Amino acid sequence: MNKFKRLTLKTNAQGGFSLLEVMIALIVSNIALLGLVAGELKSLQYANNSYQYTVSLIQANNVTDRILNDVCTLTDGNFSQSYIDNTLTPITGYTLTGISDGDAFEETLTVTISWVDKRMDDQSTNQIKIEPSFPLVPAGCSIL
Repeated sequence: MNKFKRLTLKTNAQGGFSLLEVMIALIVSNIALLGLVAGELKSLQYANNSYQYTVSLIQANNVTDRILNDVCTLTDGNFSQSYIDNTLTPITGYTLTGISDGDAFEETLTVTISWVDKRMDDQSTNQIKIEPSFPLVPAGCSIL
């Protein structure tokens, strides 16, 4: 009989988790998972904004190359809004600014490419601005 009394006394000790402990563990783990998901979403936003930045930088360099290709005709007074609209237009979703209408062609221009990203809070950072310098060439020159 002594053996059985010892066994019954030990069975009164707690042997597992209570429902309250399990619920608290679930709440803590859910908060941690929500934090990870929020971090992943922010990471995707920044990755997309970096992609947009890279595309706009390529477009700004493309505008610079097009102007450099036509530098001889632009020094003759052919630099106008129609040239900007027809030759320097960026792809859909991007806006070219910084090159004003009617100005004479100058050695240094400011080329600004901007885009709209509704997922980012600060829209002022959604632009790239470069200031290329072009060679001064005489009127009527030709590029070989």
